[in-house]
Amino acid sequence: CHANDLNPISFQYLQKNAKLNKCFPGRLEMYNLDGREFIHNMNQKGLEIDHFIMNLPAMAPEFLDAFRGWNFKIKSYPDGSTLQQRPIVHLHCFGEKAKCSDEVARVETQVLRRCETALGCPGCLSSEEKREKNDVRIRVVRDVGPRKNMLCVSFILPVEVAKVKKIVLTKTNENGKRERGEENVPESQKLKKSILN
Repeated sequence: CHANDLNPISFQYLQKNAKLNKCFPGRLEMYNLDGREFIHNMNQKGLEIDHFIMNLPAMAPEFLDAFRGWNFKIKSYPDGSTLQQRPIVHLHCFGEKAKCSDEVARVETQVLRRCETALGCPGCLSSEEKREKNDVRIRVVRDVGPRKNMLCVSFILPVEVAKVKKIVLTKTNENGKRERGEENVPESQKLKKSILN
């Protein structure tokens, strides 16, 4: 099991809780990394990952860009058969609250398109065929406001991400944060960045 938290105080509590719950090294590996760096490290190490749980609701979908260029492992079985290992991603995010049952499909499609944009694979989750193929599930976690719900979106990582150019993490900037390479930043993020500056 692998756990990551960028916040140094949260990381200290992660270590403390691991010790209290007798999760010894070898059973639980702990990291204090940027989320994108953590995802890249898991793939580069060639680890067999079954699930990624991304629980930061305000930003988790944007971190899906770290899966671009994912190197899927092929598992071989004694009978000679093989299977492409595809991790299941569970992410929390905020979504518009549907006012009636007729609006549920529209809200779900909005959330899935946000995920697809970050993955760099338009249509890899939202079409009916891809929803079934990638076992896409969306559930309401809780009501957080008059017009907003916290949602959990779960899906098997689409094979299409392997063909998308991997984002490049650059060196630490003057504020101590790692940044993505500019050539790989989506236009929507470039716009946000220019508005903020």
